[in-house]
Amino acid sequence: MELTSPSPYNDPLDLLRRFVPTPLRTRFRAGRIAVLVDTNDFSLLPTLPLAPVSGNFSACTFNWKLVRDSDVPGHLHEPLVLHTGDLTIVTMGPPCLLALDHKRRELVCFIGAEVDTKAFQDFLVPFLCRLSAESLEPALREVVEGVNEDAVDA
Repeated sequence: MELTSPSPYNDPLDLLRRFVPTPLRTRFRAGRIAVLVDTNDFSLLPTLPLAPVSGNFSACTFNWKLVRDSDVPGHLHEPLVLHTGDLTIVTMGPPCLLALDHKRRELVCFIGAEVDTKAFQDFLVPFLCRLSAESLEPALREVVEGVNEDAVDA
């Protein structure tokens, strides 16, 4: 197994991949939000030049679970965003489906095999940062600098 390949996961009883192990973890800060990232693929660890988080996280901490789904082909499409109460759901075609729980500050994102590192770093990470920042109360909201959502066709 390559060092950068996703962790293998084949459970016939978990068709929705709800219990995929995400053993890789990192944390970073983007503006006023702190983010804890759990993933099953090294290429899904954000590498943007973001300030590392100190030992004490602020009240604005988000948990992201990023799952590489190697069975789903295709490239990113334009985002379709659905807001419903405390939940935001975004689909970018078959290779990307995510949900953000605003109250719990948790984001779960399934990313297809053909979404490369460049599309992930240049488009998805800034998009997820902006989505997370926008979910804060208006008094705490801050625009995350460096968002480049024009890279969707990358």
